[in-house]
Amino acid sequence: MELVLKSAEINLPKEIDNLEALKAELIPKLEKYNNLVVTADSIKEAKADRAALNKLKTAIDDQRKEIKKQYLEPYNVLENQCKEVLALIDAPIQAIDKQIKAFDNIEENEKYTELTTAFAALEAPEWISLDTVLNPKWKNKTAKTDSLISEMTAKTKELVEGLEKITDMYKAEPYLLSVTEFFKQHKDFSKTAVYAIQMQTAYKKEQEAKATVQNTLQNAPQDAPTVSNDITAPTTSNAVPVNPEAKQPVFKGRFEVEATKEQLNALGAFMKSNGIKFTVIK
Repeated sequence: MELVLKSAEINLPKEIDNLEALKAELIPKLEKYNNLVVTADSIKEAKADRAALNKLKTAIDDQRKEIKKQYLEPYNVLENQCKEVLALIDAPIQAIDKQIKAFDNIEENEKYTELTTAFAALEAPEWISLDTVLNPKWKNKTAKTDSLISEMTAKTKELVEGLEKITDMYKAEPYLLSVTEFFKQHKDFSKTAVYAIQMQTAYKKEQEAKATVQNTLQNAPQDAPTVSNDITAPTTSNAVPVNPEAKQPVFKGRFEVEATKEQLNALGAFMKSNGIKFTVIK
């Protein structure tokens, strides 16, 4: 089957026969307008010249458009005929395409069901889902089911062993739960290692702050008089920690401390955490 085209003999202009003569006549006449300076006295003449030039331009362009239309008339007939034939061919193509897509969907669903069954057999912990370990390109025809199951199994094993390793590394640390939960969420050993270092640094600073507060309180002089710029601390007789749950009597005591800004912040945090009310005297 082939497309047989019928040629038509159409007498249409293909070029300007006197192009060079026309240009030779126009160029000298148009030259004077290149350096034209319009003044109040010549404005009327300039407008007339512009109108004449626009008229000439329009006449030439109208001829071009008319000739183009004549050229396109036989092409438009051919184009419409081709589109008519293409429409006939497209109808069965679309019908076949729908059936192929339906068949592909059936195969895809069967493949996913097999992968789901294989994942369930792994008995992975609840924090590992199928989508986590399944290759995102599993729908591709080139991605074979056996290879996908092997890859999924290896990935699941890697995650489980990764959590075990994380747990073993930080089992003695108070922030173990935070680190393991981070790993379960991100499922990335390298990111978790960085997070663990951040937790370790934060915990170390917290412990240092508590030690600073305890050291400040332990080294505070007892029964010292209240003197500006000197460290005074409450005596055992007039300063008792507040313990509302035991309903013990509450006493007030005044003392001054001389410390760095960091030590003062740590002292304030310590008293707040122990339920000790205090007022800053400036």
